[in-house]
Amino acid sequence: MRVLFLRHGESAHNAHTGDEPLGAEAGDLLTERGRAQAAAAGAALRDWGVTRLLTSPMRRATETAEAVGAALDLAPEPVPYAFELHDGETFAQAYERVQLLKEQFEADAAEAGPEELPLLVTHGILTRFFLLDAVLGGRFTVETIERMWHLGSANCAVSTFEYGAVPEPGGAPAAIGWTCVSWMARPWDPQ
Repeated sequence: MRVLFLRHGESAHNAHTGDEPLGAEAGDLLTERGRAQAAAAGAALRDWGVTRLLTSPMRRATETAEAVGAALDLAPEPVPYAFELHDGETFAQAYERVQLLKEQFEADAAEAGPEELPLLVTHGILTRFFLLDAVLGGRFTVETIERMWHLGSANCAVSTFEYGAVPEPGGAPAAIGWTCVSWMARPWDPQ
């Protein structure tokens, strides 16, 4: 089973360069550039075979999902726990949300079959958590979290994850789990 993660388009918070921080509501809106990124991603994703469109409940993600959904003729389905890491949330709480996502994707795949290709519009930090949990497993801990900033993240970029057996070179036994097939690709960038 494959799952696509699309980071939301550029938000006002992402583009903000002033000294005064933006309020949560104002910073959560897409910029004009972010809307253009979302439209470009939606147009490009038409040929990818996406069967289901999921989204974080946060405004910048839902705005991106609406633009992508219009191009794909899919209605966005909110996933209440696919939101960005927020102030006061612990590593354990964010990690638990990633586990819920993995369980949901695995259950959906068992029910829908291999033809299912969900696209989740979400956030850079949540996608990094998903990747690091897939790669490091139990070694992804609060002590290693600062290393996640060494993973580049781009607005409206897609990452592909696959669940199943991963054949090892040289005939070693296959590992079972999540594999990152592509990271933060943005072939449709309207820059």
